[in-house]
Amino acid sequence: MTEQLIKSKQRVQQHGEVFTPRWMVEMMLDIPEIKSACEQIHATFLEPAAGDGNFLLAILERKLQALTQQYDKKNWKTKSLFALASIYGIEFLADNLEVARDRLFIYYLDWYETQFGERLGSKTDLYRSAHFLIHRNIVRGNTLTKRHPDTNELIVFWEWQAIKGNPSKVSCKQVIFADMLGEKSAEATVVEGQLSLFEFDDDDQTQETILPIQKVYQLRG
Repeated sequence: MTEQLIKSKQRVQQHGEVFTPRWMVEMMLDIPEIKSACEQIHATFLEPAAGDGNFLLAILERKLQALTQQYDKKNWKTKSLFALASIYGIEFLADNLEVARDRLFIYYLDWYETQFGERLGSKTDLYRSAHFLIHRNIVRGNTLTKRHPDTNELIVFWEWQAIKGNPSKVSCKQVIFADMLGEKSAEATVVEGQLSLFEFDDDDQTQETILPIQKVYQLRG
């Protein structure tokens, strides 16, 4: 099947939207330093123009393949969440954003079924955690302004880090995209809170106001 690299001339003119073909994605990821990072579960990637997820998906594929080679099967579930937690993206167009998220999530579900011989249930902790991480790490925004294109809010990510000596837990802190580039914003506010990745419900809007920083959460695979 031929890849669709352009959706419309109008989108090219308005947004400069041209998708990177798979062969080029693979060639770029095969650069030795990048290839090595793709094989490290905790190595972080940020795609500033995610499109419909070509780079993000290819990175996830490589990370999940690497973890099956590097770890015992009993650790694959927890390690797979850390692989998801290490992949970030920003996309300007809302339709592309949803496609990118869906592609990563569907691939993750397919990977799980292949490795464990059963479909991951939508009510399981692992399913909810994977969905949560993908939707928190891949966000809508304008990389140039470092803000949401509609609300003008600052782009915010959550940074997840493994805790030494306890591979099933993760420390979490809020990271403002502008700050990552050395641009301190006086309007940025950090609110401390507690949120369990495995009790999070994406339909619970009250959770949207909780921005955890330097807290510890359980990753129960």
